[in-house]
Amino acid sequence: MEMNMGCWSGTRPPLSCLTILLVKLLACVCQGLQGTIPLGFHFTHSIYNATVYENSAARTYVNSPSRMGITLADLSWDIKYKIVSGDDEGFFKAEEVIIADFCFLRIRTKGGNSAILNREIQDNYLLVVKGSVRGEDLEAWTKVNIQVLDMNDLRPLFSPTTYSVTIAESTPLRTSIAQVTATDADIGSNGEFYYYFKNKVDLFSVHPTSGVISLSGRLNCDEKNRYDLEVLAVDRGMKLYGNNGVSSTAKLYVHIERINEHAPTISVVTHIPFPLDKEPTYAVINIDDLDEGANGEIESVSIVAGDPLEQFFLAKEGKWINEYKIKERKPIDWDNFPYGYNLTLQAKDKGSPQKFSAVKLVHIASLKRESVPVKFEKEVYDVSISEFSPPGVVVVIVKLVPEPQGVEYIISPNQDAEYFKINPTTGLIITAHSLKIIEKELYELEVVNKGGDLKAQVIVRLEDANDHTPEFTQPSYSSFVNESVPVGTSVLSVSAFDKDKGENGYITYSIASLNSLPFSINQFTGVISTSEELDFESSPESYRFIVRASDWGSPYRHESEVNVTIYIGNVNDNKPLFEKVACQGVISSDFPIGGHITAISAIDIDELELVKYKIISGNELGIFYLNPDSGVLQLKKSLVNSGIKNTNFGLKITATDGENFADAMFVNISIVHGKVSSKTFSCRETRVAQKLAEKLLKKAKANVKLNLEDGFLDFYSINRQAPHFDKSFPSDVVVREDLPVGARILKIKAYDADSGFNGKVVYTISDGNTDSCFNIDMETGLLKVLMPMDREKTELYLLNITIYDLGNPQKSTWRLLTVTIEDANDNSPVFLQDSYSVNILESLSIGTEMIQVEARDKDLGSSGEVIYSVLTDTQQFAINSSTGVVYVADQLDRESKANYTLKIEARDKAEIGHQQFSVVSLKVFLDDVNDCSPAFIPSSYSVKVLEDLPVGTVIAWLETHDPDLGLGGQVRYSLVNDYNGRFEIDKASGTIRLNKELDYEKQQFYNLTVRAKDKGRPVSLSSVSFVEVEVVDVNENLYTPYFPDFAVIGTVKENSRTGTSVLQVTAQDEDSGRDGEIQYSIRDGSGLGRFSIDEETGVIYTADVLDRETTKSYWLTVYATDRGVVPLYATIEVYIEVEDVNDNAPLTSEPIYYPAVMENSPKDVSVIHIQAQDPDSSTSEKLTYRITSGNPQNFFAINPKTGLITTTSRKLDREQQAEHFLEVTVTDGGISPKQSTVWVVVQVLDENDNKPQFPEKVYQIKLPERDRKKRGEPIYRAFAFDKDEGPNAEISYSIVDGNDDGKFFIDPKTGMVSSRKQFTAGNYDILTIKAVDNGRPQKSSTARLHIEWIKKPVPSPVSLTFSEPFYNFTVMESDRVTEIVGVVSVQPANIPLWFDVVGGKHAREMFYILQTACGQNCSTEGGNFDSSFDAEKGVGTIVIAKPLDAEQRSIYNMTIEVTDGTNVAATQETLGTHSRSNQF
Repeated sequence: MEMNMGCWSGTRPPLSCLTILLVKLLACVCQGLQGTIPLGFHFTHSIYNATVYENSAARTYVNSPSRMGITLADLSWDIKYKIVSGDDEGFFKAEEVIIADFCFLRIRTKGGNSAILNREIQDNYLLVVKGSVRGEDLEAWTKVNIQVLDMNDLRPLFSPTTYSVTIAESTPLRTSIAQVTATDADIGSNGEFYYYFKNKVDLFSVHPTSGVISLSGRLNCDEKNRYDLEVLAVDRGMKLYGNNGVSSTAKLYVHIERINEHAPTISVVTHIPFPLDKEPTYAVINIDDLDEGANGEIESVSIVAGDPLEQFFLAKEGKWINEYKIKERKPIDWDNFPYGYNLTLQAKDKGSPQKFSAVKLVHIASLKRESVPVKFEKEVYDVSISEFSPPGVVVVIVKLVPEPQGVEYIISPNQDAEYFKINPTTGLIITAHSLKIIEKELYELEVVNKGGDLKAQVIVRLEDANDHTPEFTQPSYSSFVNESVPVGTSVLSVSAFDKDKGENGYITYSIASLNSLPFSINQFTGVISTSEELDFESSPESYRFIVRASDWGSPYRHESEVNVTIYIGNVNDNKPLFEKVACQGVISSDFPIGGHITAISAIDIDELELVKYKIISGNELGIFYLNPDSGVLQLKKSLVNSGIKNTNFGLKITATDGENFADAMFVNISIVHGKVSSKTFSCRETRVAQKLAEKLLKKAKANVKLNLEDGFLDFYSINRQAPHFDKSFPSDVVVREDLPVGARILKIKAYDADSGFNGKVVYTISDGNTDSCFNIDMETGLLKVLMPMDREKTELYLLNITIYDLGNPQKSTWRLLTVTIEDANDNSPVFLQDSYSVNILESLSIGTEMIQVEARDKDLGSSGEVIYSVLTDTQQFAINSSTGVVYVADQLDRESKANYTLKIEARDKAEIGHQQFSVVSLKVFLDDVNDCSPAFIPSSYSVKVLEDLPVGTVIAWLETHDPDLGLGGQVRYSLVNDYNGRFEIDKASGTIRLNKELDYEKQQFYNLTVRAKDKGRPVSLSSVSFVEVEVVDVNENLYTPYFPDFAVIGTVKENSRTGTSVLQVTAQDEDSGRDGEIQYSIRDGSGLGRFSIDEETGVIYTADVLDRETTKSYWLTVYATDRGVVPLYATIEVYIEVEDVNDNAPLTSEPIYYPAVMENSPKDVSVIHIQAQDPDSSTSEKLTYRITSGNPQNFFAINPKTGLITTTSRKLDREQQAEHFLEVTVTDGGISPKQSTVWVVVQVLDENDNKPQFPEKVYQIKLPERDRKKRGEPIYRAFAFDKDEGPNAEISYSIVDGNDDGKFFIDPKTGMVSSRKQFTAGNYDILTIKAVDNGRPQKSSTARLHIEWIKKPVPSPVSLTFSEPFYNFTVMESDRVTEIVGVVSVQPANIPLWFDVVGGKHAREMFYILQTACGQNCSTEGGNFDSSFDAEKGVGTIVIAKPLDAEQRSIYNMTIEVTDGTNVAATQETLGTHSRSNQF
C-alpha cells in the first residue's frame, strides 16, 4: 500500500503525517478481526443497516442509506464478498460491483425455489460478510443488519367477540360504557384499522381507533331496555388498496336499568323568630335528590323524634319545590323547656326501591333567656409581677360572669392579704406595699363576693429581678509566687455568689486596674494566673489590685469588689555580669610581688549571694593571684630572672554567685622592660551598673503607680437624689369615653440623676383610680386605658401619680393628674329584624318597590337620626336613604345571577367623633322568565377528519348552555345544511356523525351550520353555530421512487466556477398526482457542501471551487423523495472525479534551509539537497532548480534536475564571510510554468588557519619599585587575539623566557603578568610571553615585555578627581579586540597617573586600559616618573581585551581606579553590548 501519505521522503515526517498514520492503524485494530490487516483494506463501517420488504420477489436488492463496501487503496485489487453467517435459510446473496475507487457490497434475495421472507416469522437478519482479494492474503469483515419491512398481508381480529354491559338509565351523555378490542399482526400503518357499527345506531357511538363505546343519546327504560349492537373492524390498508372486506365482527349487548341511585339530603337553616310574629318560623328545610323522574321526587319529610307533644309541624310553603318550614301548632310554654327542643328529621323519595335520607338533628332554641350560672372567670388566677414593683402596681382583675348588679369583691384575710388591695366594685387587685422587703417568692390570695359563697384563688408569683449584689467569700485575698514561674501559672482563685436567679445571678470576674498588670483572670472561674514573665529585679515586689465580680442582670448589673495582693519571691535567676571586659595592659618586668595590677568587678542583679572571682586559664605558671572576694589582680611571682620567655599573658576569668557563672572575660598582660605609665590598662565598658540602675528605677515607678490606685473611691453606690417629674407633666388631661382598652393616654416622663439602680425610675398610680379605668406601665410611665370608661357614670378622676427609684434607701415623689372623660357617640342603630328576604320576578321593571327596612338609635339629637344605604356593590338595587324602601334600579337577569344578598347599613348622623352604624342582610330571590337563547360552547367548532373514516363515526360533540329553567332550558339541534346528507346531527345530544364517505381529493373543507332551539313558552329562542370540517389526506403513497442504477459517475475540472453542471440523476415513481412528484436532495457523502442539486430536475452543480490537489474525487448520496403524506424515498450513489489543471507552484520540503560546510573545502563537496514536489499530477516529474541570488562569486553550484548544491573551485574563507544567503528558484514544466523560491543560509564552519596575534611585538613599561607588601600584585596584561572562533580562538598564555628565577607568573587565561618578589629601583627585566590557541594543530606567537623598575613618586597633596562620577559606554559585539571603547579623564592631569580596572569580575577579563594612554613608556602600574606630561596624559583609554558575545552577557559594570602613587580615586562605568542582526 502507499506509505508516503503526502510526506517528504528523506526528512523527518511532520506531526500531521504521524497523526494520520496513527489514526489509520487504530482503524484497522478497531475492526476487531483476527490477524493483521494492511492499511486501506477494510469496510467503510463495521456494521451497516439495510432494509427489504417481506414477500419480495427474487433478485430484490436490499436498500442501505450508506455506501456498503471497501475503498480501493489499490485499484488492481480483485475483491470478492461472501456471506459467512447469519443467513441459515439461504435468503440472501452477496455481490460486488466496482465503481471508480470503491467496491460496492450489494446484497439481494436469491431466486429459484428459495423461501419467501415473512416479517411476522423473522423481522431481522444480522449477516456477517467477508471481503477478500483474489491472489492476495487480504481479508476484511463487516456486519449487515437487514430489517424486514412490513407488507399489509394480515387483517384485524376481535378478542373476545362478544361483550355485555349494564348501564343506568340516568347515564350522562358522552359517558364511556364499554370497549371492544381487535388486533392486527401487521405493524405501522399496515396494522391500523377502524371500528364502526354494522347498522346505523343513534344512541351510541364507537371511537374509530380505540373501540370505546360512548352514550350519544338520551335513554328511556320505558321505551327500550336492551340494545344489541354489532361492531365491525376494517383494515385501513385493505381499504386503501380497494378491498373493503371486514375481518371479523363483535357483538355488544347493552342492558338499560332504571336505578334509584341517590338518597335525599336535608339541609337546615335555623331561625330565631321575632317575638311579635304571629306564625313564627323556627327553621327552613331544603330537600335535594340527584335522581331524575320518580326517583328524584320527595314523597314526605317528617319529624321522627324530639317532639313527643307534637308541638311542631312541617309546612311546604317555600319558594322552592322541596322547601319546608318548621312552625308551631300551638303556643309553647318555654318555661317547661328552658333548653329548647332537639328535633330529628328524615325524608324519603318516591323511587324504587325507596330511599331514606340520613336523619338530621335540628335544635330549636328557647325564646326565653337562658339562666346562666354566675361564677368567676377563672377558678385560679396565676399571675407574675416584678420583684421591683412599688405600691399601686396592677396585679390582676377578677370578675364574675355574668356579673350581677351591685357585686362587691373582697380579699379574704390571711398572712399575704396585707400586701395587696382590691377595688370592691371592679375587682382590680393592686400591690399595697413594696414586695422586695421580704424574702418571699409566692403569695396566695382568696377573693370572694361579699354576701355570697363564690370564691377564686389568686396566686401571685414574684419574677426575679436583679436586686442582689454579688458577695465575695473572703473580705480580701493574698498569695505568694516566685518570679521564675512560667506564663499561665495559676496564682490564686477568687469566688463570689449572688442570691438572684438565672442571668441575674450569673457572675463574671475582671481585674479593675488603671495600670498594666502581669496577671489575667478567667472571667468565668475567677482563677488569677500570670500573663507575662515576672522579674523581681525590675518590677514591684508585690502587686495590690481590685477584682470586680459582676452579675449579668438587667436593666443594670450589680458589681462588688475585693482587694487582692500578690507577693513576688526573688529567685537566683541571673548570672553575674562583669562591669568591664576585654582588658589589656602593660607591666614592667620589675613589677613588685603583690603589686596591684588591676581590679575585676562583677554585679549580681539578684543580690542574694556575694560574688566570687576565679582565674579559669592562662595562669598555669602561677605568676598572678586573683582575690576571690575583691577581684583584685596581683603579681604572685617575680618576673626578674624568672626565665619566663613568654612576654604576653592572657588570663580567662569568671565570676559566680554560687549557682550561676558569668560569661568569661579576658585580661591580656604584656611584660616590657623599663618604666610603664600607671594608666596602662584599658577595658571595654558593659554598662551593667547603668542597666541595673534603670531596672531599679523602673521598679520604683511601678510601685508608685500601684499606690496611686489606693486613693480611688466608689462614688456610684450611694442613692443621693430622689426622682423628679419632667417639666412637661400636665395638670389635667381629657379622654374620650369610647377610648378602647389598652389605648395610650399619656406618657409621663421622670428622671433621677443617680446612676444604675439608684437612677432607675418606676411609676404607679397610688390613688384616685376609683373605677379601675387606668393603668400606668411601671417601666415606661405610659398611662393606658385598663377598663372601659362610662362618662355617664363618672366624668372626672383625680389620679395620684407616684414615682420611685430602685436605690437603697428607696426615694419617691408624687404629683396629681386630673382626667376628664369626654362624651362619645357610643350607641349604634338597631334594625327591627335580624334579616330580611323577598322574592321577585327577573322581569320586574326599574323603580318598582320591593321591601322596606327600619332601624332605631337610642342616642339623642343628630346621633339618634338614622340614614340608610346599600353597602353591596350593585347596580340592580337602591334604597331610599330616609324611609328605608328598597327598589329595583337596573335590569335584572336571573341567568346572570339568581339571587342577591344585599348588605344594608343604618348609620346615625353624629357630628362629633365616629358615626355609629349597623348592618342587616336582605336576600333577594329572582323567579325565572324564558329570556335566554341557547349558547354554543364554544361559539364555533373546528375539527379535522381523516378521509377514510367509516360511516357512522362521531366527528363532533356539540354543547350548548341555556340558563333558563324548565322547558326554557331544554335544547334541540338541527343542521341547516348537511351537504346532501353527508353529515347528520342527533337532535337531543348534538352529536354530529359522518353519514357518507369523504374524499380529500374531491373536497377538503365543509362548513356546517347548526341551529339550537329551546322549548320555551310562549316564545322559543334559538341560536346558530358553525362547524368547520377539515378533511385530512390519508397516505395513499403506494410506490417508492426508484433509480435505474444504484450508482453513477461524473467528472468536473478543478477550479471550475461555482454552478458548473456536473451530471443529472433521474428517478421514477409509479404513483400519480402529488404522490408521484419527486424532489432531489444531497444528504450524505464526502462532497456534502461542495455540490448542490436542482430539487426538480436532479442536475448536480458545483457549490464551491474545487481543488484536485486537496481532494481528487467525491462521493455523494442523492435522495429522491416523493411528496406523499408519508414521503417515500430512494437513494443513489454518485462518484465525481476532479480533473487536474496546472494551478500549483512547486513546494520545497522546508521553508528555509540551514546547511553548513567547512571553509577551504575542495570542489564538489555536497552542501545540501533541495527537495521539492508539485501537487499537480501532470508536472510533478518536470522540476528544475537554479541559484538566482546570493552567489556572485560562484562559491556554490546547483544541479538543475536534482537540486543538489555543491562547492566550486573557489575556496571559502570564514574570516572573510561566515554566512552565505542563497536564493534558489524551483520551476515546474507545465504549459504555463509556475515557480517558487526558497532561501538557503549556508554557514561556513571554522578551520584553525590563523595563529594568535599580539597587538604589539614589544611592550616597554616602567614601574615603581615594590616592597614585600606588593608581592603578587599585577604588572602588565599582554593579551593576544585570534581571528578563528570556538576552540580555535581559545588562547593560553605562558612565560617562555626571562623568568628563570621564578620572579614572575602569568594568568594563563587573561595574560596578566604579576610579580612574586620585591623589586628595587634600577633593575631591568625582559620576558618572552607565548600565546597558544586550542586548535588542531595548535598555532602560537610570542611578544617581549621590557620592565624597568624606578623609584616611587613623591606624595602629592592634591587629591585626584574623575571628570565624571559615572560613565556609560556602548560597544557592538562585532567590534574586534584592541578597539577602543571609551576614555576616562582625571584632574589634575599634569602628574604621573596609573589606571586599572579593579571592580567587576567579568569586566576585568573582557576589557583593559592601554599603557599608552598614560603617556610615553607608561603603564597601568607605573609611568615615566622623570618625564613631564602634557594635557593628554591624564586620561585612560579602555579597549576590548576578549571577543564579545551579547547573547551571553550584554551589560558590564566595572570600577576604574587611578592613583598617583599616593592618592587614589575611583569611578563607576556601565558598558552595554549590542548584538548584530542577521539580514538576508
